[in-house]
Amino acid sequence: MRETAGFGPSGLLRPEGPPSGLAPGSARRWMRRYAARRWRRGFSLFGVLLGLGLAAVVIVGAVGTYNAARESANRSAALTLLSQLRANVESAFAGAPSYGNRADLVPAIDRRGGIPGGARVESGGSVSIRHPFGGAVTVLGGPAGVTNRFRITFKDVDDAICAALGDAFAGRSRARAGLVQMTINGTALASPVTNAQVTDNCDDGDAENDIGFTFG
Repeated sequence: MRETAGFGPSGLLRPEGPPSGLAPGSARRWMRRYAARRWRRGFSLFGVLLGLGLAAVVIVGAVGTYNAARESANRSAALTLLSQLRANVESAFAGAPSYGNRADLVPAIDRRGGIPGGARVESGGSVSIRHPFGGAVTVLGGPAGVTNRFRITFKDVDDAICAALGDAFAGRSRARAGLVQMTINGTALASPVTNAQVTDNCDDGDAENDIGFTFG
């Protein structure tokens, strides 16, 4: 007869024992098989936990990679938007005597289809511009009353994006790029601006920097 599991004298659960009447050698083999089965069950649980841990690591890594790729794509899109807006302002006002005096140029370039579709926001009959990171973009003619210039400002970007936008024009003079001035968080930096100046001024934290580019 096979001995079944039960409670021993101490009240603790007693593991199922080998069938009665087995020779000592057979009993030892039975116990080894029983221990192997217990080990395999424990190993299976360990394998599940290990698999879950590895899956979590893979997911975290994939999310991090996706976020980095998305930010890189948005950064490139922001630089492209800046270049497109600049070119479209110059095209819209080609031959005009000035860009106005502190004038909002967004309506003028919108009438000519000069705002890329992904950046154009219409609300209540008015049109505004949003950069890929969600903040507003303003286009001002005649900043500080200098009517032969215009300024494009990207508002509410974090330090890294502010620096990336600024670095794209760092070291570029008016003769090379038409950039007259860069304004970061209210500080006007005459062209050519250095990378060190960009880094020092793009320091307002997460989604707090305003960076403007004056062309003319």
